[in-house]
Formats: sequence, C-alpha cells, structure tokens
Amino acid sequence: MHKKLTGLLSLSMLTVMSASAFADDGKWSVGASVLYQEQAYRGTKTSDKFMPVPMVNYEGKNFYFHTLATGYYLWNDKKDQLSVDLFYYPQAYRAKDNKDSRMRKLDNRRDTAMAGLSYRHHEEWGTLRTNFSGDILGKSDGMRFDAAYLYGFEGDKWSVQPGVGVIWSSEKQNRYEYGITAAESRRSGLDEYRPGSSWTPYVEVSGHYQFDENWSAFAMGRIDLLPSEAKDSPMVDKKHTSILWTGVTYTF
Repeated sequence: MHKKLTGLLSLSMLTVMSASAFADDGKWSVGASVLYQEQAYRGTKTSDKFMPVPMVNYEGKNFYFHTLATGYYLWNDKKDQLSVDLFYYPQAYRAKDNKDSRMRKLDNRRDTAMAGLSYRHHEEWGTLRTNFSGDILGKSDGMRFDAAYLYGFEGDKWSVQPGVGVIWSSEKQNRYEYGITAAESRRSGLDEYRPGSSWTPYVEVSGHYQFDENWSAFAMGRIDLLPSEAKDSPMVDKKHTSILWTGVTYTF
C-alpha cells in the first residue's frame, strides 16, 4: 500500500510541475493511464510498482486542475506563468505492508497536502521551471524547492521535451521520509538516523502525440539520483528512483 501512495506522490509532483501538458486553454480532458514507480525503501513489494491512474484535467487562463493538483494563475501568457498551487503529497509509509521484518517495526508516515508557488519562463532556447512548496497539514513541516531546464522538439502531431533539474528538500522533510528515531532504532534494530537537508539531481523526458482533434497519448519518465542524505538511511537500499507514466486522454 505505501508503494502505491508513493507512486501518487510522483504523479502529483509531475502534474503540478507540468501545467498545460494535458488540455487546451479552457478545455477539459479525461483519460486512463498507468504509472510505474521504483522507490527507494528497502523491502518494498514488486507488485506495488504498477498502478492504474484515472485522469481528469482542466487547463484555463486563470485556473488549472490536473488529477491531483490544482492552482490559480497570477500571471499567464505565452512566455511566463506564475501560479499558486495546492497538491496532494502522499509521503506515507505503511510499516505493516513491508516485507522486511525490521522495516515493519518503524513508525508509519502520513500523507499531506503541499502548497506553494510555481514559475515557468519560455524562450526559444528552452524553458525554466521552478516550484517552491511546503507541508500545510503539519505532518512533516517540510519544504521543497524544484528547479529545472527543459528544451522541446516539435513535429506536426508530436512533441518531446527532455530536461534536467534539481530538488532541494529541507531537513524536516528528509527526517520525516528517511529518518529513524531513537525509539524506532530500539524496536527495529536499525541504526538511528537524522539526515539534514539535501539536493537531488534528476533527468526527465516527456512526450505527446495528437491522434486527432480529441484523442492524444502522452508519456513521462524521470530518474532521481538520490543524495547521500537519502542513500545513507537504513531505510533505503537504492541509489536512484525512477518513474514512468503513460496514457491516453480525450479532450472536449
């Protein structure tokens, strides 16, 4: 179960960071998609890597809604978009669902909602994209900052946009997701761990194909290279995480 929630985390981040990727101005779209997620926690189950995701999206001049994220544009033209965002951030870890006996003795982590600001600037040489957000429900009290550069290629019916970026996560965010308290250490036998803030580099690519006026397909992929603050956690047994999200949408 915790794997599926963590998959939704990446999905919510992708939707809030990719405004205007799914619908034309002032139009709705619905669709079906599949999410593949490889997460960092040790003891996760292979069956939790795939998840079907229904989609409902709206993109307007002043407002957007993308499945798990919503926002209001303070500035929205061809070159610049500045928005206030609210999105679901399921940072949950359910200990009982883990197959590692030590991991099952850790505390659960709870999902939350994040709010903040996003800014995108478009030029012929590419797109700059930033987002700053913080936990508004007091679960982790953490903050995150995401900055990326992307460059797009377009054909008559298709577009591809690769990019590189980096995420800053605050100390509180990392300790909630990867930290192990003294009490957890005594119960589980895992070492106590208190990470600080971190920078996580990543690479991504997104693609879109328009079959006709209404039907289109999309795919998004991303690899995060975990910083030492995550890799050194006794909860983690990987050096990177990855996500692939693909599906079809109908616009009306």
